[in-house]
Amino acid sequence: MTLVKHSLFIVIILVAFGCALLATSISAVSSQSPQSEINWTNGSKMPTPRSAMAAALLDDKIYVVGGQGVKIKKDKIMEVYDIKSDKWTQGPSLPEPLDHLGMASYDGKIYVVGGTHKYGYSNKLLIYDPLKNNWTEGKPMPGARTALTANFIDGKLYAVGGVDDVHNVVGTNYVYDPLTDTWTEKAPMPTARHHLTSSVVNGKLYAIGGRIYGDGIPEPIAKALSNFDVNEMYDPVKDSWTKLEPMPSKRSGLASASIGNDIYVFGGEKVKGTFENNEKYDTIINTWTIEDPLPTPRLGLKAVANDDKIYVVGGKTWYDIGGEVEIFHVRQ
Repeated sequence: MTLVKHSLFIVIILVAFGCALLATSISAVSSQSPQSEINWTNGSKMPTPRSAMAAALLDDKIYVVGGQGVKIKKDKIMEVYDIKSDKWTQGPSLPEPLDHLGMASYDGKIYVVGGTHKYGYSNKLLIYDPLKNNWTEGKPMPGARTALTANFIDGKLYAVGGVDDVHNVVGTNYVYDPLTDTWTEKAPMPTARHHLTSSVVNGKLYAIGGRIYGDGIPEPIAKALSNFDVNEMYDPVKDSWTKLEPMPSKRSGLASASIGNDIYVFGGEKVKGTFENNEKYDTIINTWTIEDPLPTPRLGLKAVANDDKIYVVGGKTWYDIGGEVEIFHVRQ
């Protein structure tokens, strides 16, 4: 009898130990589940699929302007995506068809600068006022530019890089003041390039990636060697540039957006293909990490941040223009 009781006691201990192990295992799985969440979702596709367009956020709406449609036809259309309703509406078209233009929003208005038109490259500054629902012209840029970037910092528009009207790849840094309707020229970007991307964090501009050949620019070396991983930061207060940790991949025709102190860089073009890369740059510790890849690899796309989401809009795969709106949910 004593032996039976002893055996029963051992069985009870083993069962209890097994249950404890199972509970621990379940707890471990539960604690890891947030890391396995899907961080990409889809929004409604653009009514007019395009690449090489411009996009900017204004009042919970993403304005998408110009670009290239099917058969590389230049477009002047404006379409507006309402983040809250996940619906698109159409706004007034640009005064002329443009692609590879720069665009940024400030003080309730949209500013478009440069780009490629039917006869060459543009130096125009076009301003859209949603309250009046019309376009007006500001003072033209000092020089024509295409495949450039545009950002506002402290109320001034910085138009950086691109290609000029005689096919020189440039690092120029033109600055527009809306209050005086004037342009000035600041310290040039150290690495001249086009098809780059840029984002602003804490009052500083980060110019990332791009290339020096391609798209009509003479190619004395293989196009494979023309993409850059360069990451250069401009400080408007000091009017100076600093070279930072390069991007893990060499890409052009890419897009970026910032949330907090981080910049997320999406997609891009390579030789006969597109990138799915999503790489995050931490501006505080000057390091890069790899994030969940873009569901649809593409080039000529745009990225717009709102709260803890980044809307990656438009662009094309190597063979198709699909009008995708893919939403990256940033882990906090």
